[in-house]
Amino acid sequence: MVSNGLAAIFIYRLFGDEMQKLIEKNLYKKSLLSYLLWPLSLVYSCILILRRKFHFGGYRSRCKIISVGNIVSGGSGKTPVTIFLAKHLQNNGKKVAVSHRGYKGKFEKENKLISNEREVFDFARDAGDEAYLLASKLLGIPVIAGRNRKRSIRILEEKYPELEYIILDDSFQHLKVQHDFDFVVFNAIGGIGNGFVLPAGILREPLVALKYSDYIVFNGKGEIPAKIQKCKKPILRGDYNIKRFSDEAGNEMKPTGKLALLSGIGLPKSFENTILKAGLPFEKHFRFPDHYDFQNKEIIKQISADVKLEKIDYLLTTEKDFAKLQFIEHDLPLAIVEVEFVLENAEELKI
Repeated sequence: MVSNGLAAIFIYRLFGDEMQKLIEKNLYKKSLLSYLLWPLSLVYSCILILRRKFHFGGYRSRCKIISVGNIVSGGSGKTPVTIFLAKHLQNNGKKVAVSHRGYKGKFEKENKLISNEREVFDFARDAGDEAYLLASKLLGIPVIAGRNRKRSIRILEEKYPELEYIILDDSFQHLKVQHDFDFVVFNAIGGIGNGFVLPAGILREPLVALKYSDYIVFNGKGEIPAKIQKCKKPILRGDYNIKRFSDEAGNEMKPTGKLALLSGIGLPKSFENTILKAGLPFEKHFRFPDHYDFQNKEIIKQISADVKLEKIDYLLTTEKDFAKLQFIEHDLPLAIVEVEFVLENAEELKI
């Protein structure tokens, strides 16, 4: 029988380059497999279209509700856009709060405030990586975690009578709450994949759903796909800028020597491009599935062994991954890449 440790290492290897290659071959490009799965995608698309067409009502908040979401599976950059919008409203004197599902966190079914206008609560670390990242980055802005968005909104309304805006991170498909503004985020690297809906492609919904959006946010350089432009919605272009590198204590530093990357995000190539754009070549990328928790000690030991064997000086990781890694015992030479999302045409944003 294969030991748990060996099984973990096998999964670590599988979910690195091989799994990414499999996804790119069949979901980002049209292949024999994607065409074979297309009939299932067609059925699923019809169900989703009917779901939107025959949905009526939804909870109407006294606050303006901003939804930040996407119609692609995997990473597109929703959370950085949420951070940008929250700070934009805050800088313009608006009272704003943020609701996140708290995916894979302890409060997904509970709806719990993890930060307020003064502090980030100690238990916020248990709310899931993205929810904790939001609370950490948005000081002075209340953040609540929980899958039931209606309940989260009601808690915020009761707790903060002067609240003007509530941003729902990852909520485009959530129809139980009425939205005042819908932002749909795309990443230039993933785009729309092969154009098929799940399971034959990466689309959560057919592109016709973009008619329900108010703004499309295109994250990264490159040409915007014609199918996105055809929806005739305002398109905001933006990109990531590295704000600084920091060590685990939060001190600013500059990684030098032999570098590698470590991430468990939806679109690892986006992280790679951000690093390369900063003029930092790297030896390899330890890639894991989105929201990977890094709790398996055998995996950490194997990464550490690989780092030492290949004489890696620094292991660059994302803020989202460090939200979990900072609470795990390890000897990895981490350097945290702190980024900010910046809009090129922010003057076109009207909220």
